[in-house]
Amino acid sequence: MKNSLRMQLLAGTLAIVVVVWLGLSLFAWREAKHEADELFDAHLAQTAALLSTLVVASEHGDTEDLEEHLPSHHYARKVVFQVWDKGGKLLVHSSNAPLTHLSSNEDGFADSGAEADGWSVYSLWDKKRERLVQVGEALEARAEIGREMAKNLVLPLAIALPLLALALIMLIRDRLAPLSRMAESIAARSPDRLEAISLEGVPRELHPVLERLNALFARIGVSMEQERRFTADAAHELRTPLAAMRTNAQVALASRADAERDAALANVIAATDRATHLLEQLLMLARLDSAASANGFESCELHALATEAVARAAPAAVDKDVELELQEGAGVTVRGQPTLLAVLMRNLIDNAVRYSPRGGRVRVAVALDANGNGAALEVTDSGPGIAADERSRVLDRFYRITGSGESGSGLGLSIVARIAELHGATLELADHGDGPGLMARVKFSLP
Repeated sequence: MKNSLRMQLLAGTLAIVVVVWLGLSLFAWREAKHEADELFDAHLAQTAALLSTLVVASEHGDTEDLEEHLPSHHYARKVVFQVWDKGGKLLVHSSNAPLTHLSSNEDGFADSGAEADGWSVYSLWDKKRERLVQVGEALEARAEIGREMAKNLVLPLAIALPLLALALIMLIRDRLAPLSRMAESIAARSPDRLEAISLEGVPRELHPVLERLNALFARIGVSMEQERRFTADAAHELRTPLAAMRTNAQVALASRADAERDAALANVIAATDRATHLLEQLLMLARLDSAASANGFESCELHALATEAVARAAPAAVDKDVELELQEGAGVTVRGQPTLLAVLMRNLIDNAVRYSPRGGRVRVAVALDANGNGAALEVTDSGPGIAADERSRVLDRFYRITGSGESGSGLGLSIVARIAELHGATLELADHGDGPGLMARVKFSLP
């Protein structure tokens, strides 16, 4: 029942109905009992007045036939009367009345005795206070009537409740049938069937759930398509260095000259390095794709991370005779993962060094923006730059600009863009303002 919406609706509805119905029945019974008591009391008062009139009307006080003047009723034996003179003599009484006073109270209403054998009594003197009329009704009769009223109120509930439960079961089952059909439809789907679920014939209350489920299907479809494309591209990219390694290994085996063999082995090592770099990039992308939250974020000082990244890229810059410069700047702290930010900076600086010509210059800067609400990491090179119509495409995985003359996996900027996205930052590519080259700018929001 805890996990069944149908049973929860049924049990909750029946519980509410029972509580409300019992409350109303109790209230109605009390009100009806009060009104019945009022009616019975009025009946006693009227009977007493009638008896008083009949007694006065008797010339000689002969009231032996007085009982014949009263109407018969289903509860007639439960109602008794007595007529007393002012001396305390019992002049006349009903056949079922006791021979003692019904009540010691001689004016108005009073109860005497317990419920089992007691009476509700009304006492009335005539105008000359010569005759006392007492009319009583058995308390047990009143209680019996109350019980009958309560039974008549509760009995319909006892009969109607199972019928109501059956009606609710049928109604809830009918109204929740779309849920069952939808569940069967989803269960019958194959794993790669991600088209949207139709909202036709589905209750309006379920539309938000299905709309979000359809949005999830769409995101999963995009993710699976990217996964398939990524796998195909990765296989294609890995095939080239692996083929190069095999070819050069075969050349080395078949070579008789030491120089030719050494050259072939050097090519094997170069192809191995390229495959290793590609695998590292692929593993990094897989790690980034699985990271979807800010878990593990901490305060990171950008200038310190940039200093480490520049130091790591310095040997490659020296080998290529590229001037690598980190501009002075104030410390800027952002929230992020230091390891991922280091990868972001290393990729940007490595790309800048690789594409800068021999004798070129790479400049790295970290600074606050003009209003102080954000910070930017800028890496500027003196290479050929990227045409404006290709700047969005170079962020795609495995995309490389033709004719650049540089080898690479085409994953560096994709990794940078993904890390920036995880940190709530944006990557911008623009022309170098002071001459040829490219400026890559990553904008961060400050905590």
